[in-house]
Amino acid sequence: MYTLSVAMTAELQPEPFITVQEYLEGEMLTDERHEYFNGQVFRMEGGTARHGETVGYLYRRIADHLEGGPCQVFSQSLKVHLKFASWETSDMFYYPDVMVACEPDDRHRHYREKPKLIIEVASPSNPNKDRVEKYLVYQRIPSLQEYVYVFPEPESLEFVVCRRDEDWKASFSGDTGEARLASIGLSIDVGALFERLKRFD
Repeated sequence: MYTLSVAMTAELQPEPFITVQEYLEGEMLTDERHEYFNGQVFRMEGGTARHGETVGYLYRRIADHLEGGPCQVFSQSLKVHLKFASWETSDMFYYPDVMVACEPDDRHRHYREKPKLIIEVASPSNPNKDRVEKYLVYQRIPSLQEYVYVFPEPESLEFVVCRRDEDWKASFSGDTGEARLASIGLSIDVGALFERLKRFD
């Protein structure tokens, strides 16, 4: 089992190889969250007030919409597990800000492997992690139909939807109007969402 001192050290320093089982066990022993990249663990940064409000708003809208159906929605508490035999980095774990999973055989206690929808709300300190890294990695999940990334900070308000059936091209971007989440049949009032965020200016 990895120790917190290992998980919390600087990202630039090489660390001993951590197995998937050690990583999952270690995550149960701490209130902090860590991402996993093929044997290495990295502590996640805390979010801003705007980040928290955006995640909460989207989670509530989706949870209400899916109530009583076969799909489950999770917010920051459950990991997504990616395993790629063709990549040098074969095992990866992220904590999506919002994730929807619907497959009845995808019910691991600590993660999902077949999500239908993933939403990430960008951190102002590293916006390209969601715009570039996760955008590229998540496309390799066969079950994923939509990836959404949101930039809630006042200097760059964006709500972008990327769909598999549109070759992952951004189908909506901006701070007004509606964004359609076709994978779950729900429209999000982007203007209303960003209006709510003004109280954090």
